[in-house]
Amino acid sequence: MAPTVTAPASAVKPLNVHTRATFVRAGVKEIPLTTKTIDAVMPYFPKECKCISGYLDNSDQYWKVNYHWDLLVSKIDEFLALKDIPQNLKNAAQAIKTVLLRNAPTPRTGYKNDKSVGFTKDSSAPEKVVARHGTLKQSKKDFQSVIVKAKVVTESTKNNPPVKEKHWWLAVAPLAAPGTSKHGSGYALDIAGNNNETTRISKGLGASLVFNEASHVHVEWKNGVKTPA
Repeated sequence: MAPTVTAPASAVKPLNVHTRATFVRAGVKEIPLTTKTIDAVMPYFPKECKCISGYLDNSDQYWKVNYHWDLLVSKIDEFLALKDIPQNLKNAAQAIKTVLLRNAPTPRTGYKNDKSVGFTKDSSAPEKVVARHGTLKQSKKDFQSVIVKAKVVTESTKNNPPVKEKHWWLAVAPLAAPGTSKHGSGYALDIAGNNNETTRISKGLGASLVFNEASHVHVEWKNGVKTPA
C-alpha cells in the first residue's frame, strides 16, 4: 500500500467542507488503498468537486466499455435529432453509429443508466468487449470531430466545459482498454466538478498523473498523497 507522506508547504490548503457522503458518489467501489487515498485528499477539495469513481476490477472495466458504448450511441441519436445540423455531419454521425452497432453488447442498452457499476450484465465474450473498445476508441475521435464542427460543443472550454456540454465531452472522452486501467490497482480516482481546480489541487497533493477528460479528471497517486506540512 502506498503511504501518505507529508510534503513541504504548498498552494493547496485544507478546506474541510466535505463529508464522505458529499464527496464520494454512492456506489463508488473501494479497496484499502482507494479508501486511504480518498480520506487523504477529501479535505482539500471544494464542495463542487466529487469523487465519481474509484476501484474497478476487470469485470467493472468491461462494464465501463459498455457504459461508454451506450452513452456514445445515445448522444449520436440525440445529435441526429437536432435541428439545423448540416446533412453531411448527420451522415457522418450515422456512419459512426453503424460501425458501433456491428459489435453491440447484449443487452444493447441499460449501462449508462445503471445506478451502480456492473449492474447491467453483458453476455458478450471478453474478446468481443476488447474488440468493442477498439472500435469505441476510434468512434469517439470521429464523433468529437463531428460535434466540434457542428458547434454542439465549444472546443476552447473543453478542459472545464459548461454543464450542458459535459455529457457530450464524456461521450468522446478517451477510455483505457479493459484490464489496463490504474483503477484496477486502486491508485486512481475520477473527480468531477471544477476541472481546473481538481487539476491544481491534485498536482499540489503529489498526483503522479492528472488527465483531464473534460467531463471529469482522472487522477493517480502512485507514490501516495503528499499532504502539505
